[in-house]
Amino acid sequence: MRQWWISGLAALALAVAAPTVARADPPIWRVTDADTEMVLFGSIHALPEGVDWHNDALDKALAEADLVAFEILTPDSDEEEMATYLPMLRYMVGEETLDVAVTPATYARARVRAEEQGIEPMMLDILRPWAAAMILDIGADTAKGRSNDLGVDGVIEGGLRPDQRTVALDTPALLNATMQVMAETGDAEGEQLLVEVLDALDEEKALDMEIENAWVQGDLQPLLAEMESMKAEAPRLYEVILVDRNHGWMPALKQMMETERRVVVVVGAAHMVGEDGLPTLLRQAGYKVEGP
Repeated sequence: MRQWWISGLAALALAVAAPTVARADPPIWRVTDADTEMVLFGSIHALPEGVDWHNDALDKALAEADLVAFEILTPDSDEEEMATYLPMLRYMVGEETLDVAVTPATYARARVRAEEQGIEPMMLDILRPWAAAMILDIGADTAKGRSNDLGVDGVIEGGLRPDQRTVALDTPALLNATMQVMAETGDAEGEQLLVEVLDALDEEKALDMEIENAWVQGDLQPLLAEMESMKAEAPRLYEVILVDRNHGWMPALKQMMETERRVVVVVGAAHMVGEDGLPTLLRQAGYKVEGP
């Protein structure tokens, strides 16, 4: 399944055995200058029960942090949630109904999966093909036990002390740009994504945890391979979902290095790896960065 594009949008949206490891050791990076320490932690946004990802270094950094930065913050109310996400939902709605935008065979398969997940046909029909693919993929993972409430971001944010400040790195402009590019995805390309998701759902009997199992042990190679696949197969999406957002976050991160003492940054693990990852960008900006 194309985990790269699903993971990239997860900060916007079968029983599973948890990984068995000797100890949790997901990778962290330490960024320092003369008077500031910033710890970078690559998040998995949604996880099943039983995944132990805490380690002593992360827990210590969180306990000492004055400021914790996330991609987005959990809305405090239904009204705030609606104000945050409703403007983005318009990009998911197609100019034509889904049964017109894709072939009859693809639409029939999507209807079956939607019915299994309890999605009303009317709700499916208004979606662009790429949006239908995303919704069905996330819904299947949710049915198999993956939950945003158990994801790293939600657990960390919910466990902070009242005196610890939080900030969102994604500005409305960055989120809008990401959704705009997704909306510009043509129906043919969107149907290709939808077919790949449907094929994967037909084949998979359990939640795919390869990347998570490796990540919790400190192995970033499967994730890096996914990012390279995304870069090759969908370079424009890669640029907007990952590269543009990473560069868009850099002014805020530099400001934190100038004004804060102890900071923890929790963003999707995909934003940490490779030549476009935050550790690389911060090294290029002249900061000392220790880590993988």
